[in-house]
Amino acid sequence: MTSASDNSEPGSDASTQASYTCPGELYSIPRSIHLARLAAFYPNCRECQHRFDTGHVLPRAIEPSHETSVRAVRTTLLTDESVRGVYLNELNRNRALAWGEAIAAVLWDQQPMMARQAPVETAQIVPDRSLDSRVVSNVPNVVVGFDERPSSPDIVSGLVLGLRRMGCPVIDLAQTSLPIVAFQVHALSATAGVFVTGAGCDPSWTGFELFSRGAVPFSREQLEQMEQAVKSGVGRQTRQIGGHQPFRGNPQYEGSLESYFHALRPLKIVCGSSTRLLPRILDTLFEKLPCELTHVSLATRRRDLFDVRDVDLQRVAAAVLEGRHHLGVVVDEDNRHAAFITDRGRLVSPREVARLLIEIVQRENTRATFTSATSWLPDIRTWLHGRDATASDGGESTYSLAHSLAKSNADLALSGDGRVWFGRTYPACDAILLLAHVLQALSLSDAPFSDVVSRLDN
Repeated sequence: MTSASDNSEPGSDASTQASYTCPGELYSIPRSIHLARLAAFYPNCRECQHRFDTGHVLPRAIEPSHETSVRAVRTTLLTDESVRGVYLNELNRNRALAWGEAIAAVLWDQQPMMARQAPVETAQIVPDRSLDSRVVSNVPNVVVGFDERPSSPDIVSGLVLGLRRMGCPVIDLAQTSLPIVAFQVHALSATAGVFVTGAGCDPSWTGFELFSRGAVPFSREQLEQMEQAVKSGVGRQTRQIGGHQPFRGNPQYEGSLESYFHALRPLKIVCGSSTRLLPRILDTLFEKLPCELTHVSLATRRRDLFDVRDVDLQRVAAAVLEGRHHLGVVVDEDNRHAAFITDRGRLVSPREVARLLIEIVQRENTRATFTSATSWLPDIRTWLHGRDATASDGGESTYSLAHSLAKSNADLALSGDGRVWFGRTYPACDAILLLAHVLQALSLSDAPFSDVVSRLDN
């Protein structure tokens, strides 16, 4: 909005002195900056009510902004299962603060009324940092972490401030991974978890993933409720500010994985990833194994793990062939998606990975139960024909799959995009767990990975 009259003529004194505030920003700018941003196609101009106040800017410079003003405006930051936006242009610290307040408001609404009536001052976090520690609280407690993108510390500071202003104690894992946040939401019996990340998008993007109690992702409906609270604003639930406690979540998480990395045959593995944390965790887990692990550092970017033309997949495949390794794995930035490459440099399809996992799970439990995305269900039931194992329809969304897995106590939930949830004590979608199961399958014989995969169709 302008501080001068909207009826002033361009070029008049009032128009020259007018000030504007770009959508989503808190400070005003003079008209000269407004015109310069219009000419430079500044993204926020697409949503500005004064985008047609063009002054003497050349028409050809304004036309693209006019043409895209309708089709390029994003009315929501929600994806099917998370929040994503361009850093600063769509999501900055102030907006993250509003999201923190909105998340807290929704969590407060879900609290039992008896718990909400208890004094907030009694809400605190157990100081013991062992795996058996639990959050002791009568208010919503939130586990928070962030990824390695440069924008993430700024966004997480806004989120944490918003949560605490609404009276929610925060358990701060600092820089970590999405699977570790999910693990600690369950391990600490927290009300919710928030992980700041731009995974799945270009480097200029940021956002966050949300978990409810039990490490089950929030549904799209719940996310829409939060976004509506961001737009409308929320009232404070308490005058008490929530506590803040740093917590080292990695050691307990790594300890929970050790049992999956045992009795493996000597294997040479190439692992490509864009984070520094994943190689450190894998090196710790492989320290006492007879395996040889080679890391390939990848760029932070949006990638398609199942496109054979992807440059990162080709890099890892080349490393596998050059070093005569037994297999390669590319782990995406979220540490949940993973793609595998055979000893011959061939990309293994998501369905082949799913078939391999079903075989290894059934070796341990012939009556295993599986939850599948609707689109995969016919294939999985065909694979299970004549066996004691069963498969149920888990829908297509992340929420429905994870919720179905937890409710039915199934062994695996298989998503259409290649992700896998393991039925531990909580729905665990973790590339490291996935790698462990693939290595277990390869360790059942001395056969090359390419032969193991080819036999799945026989």
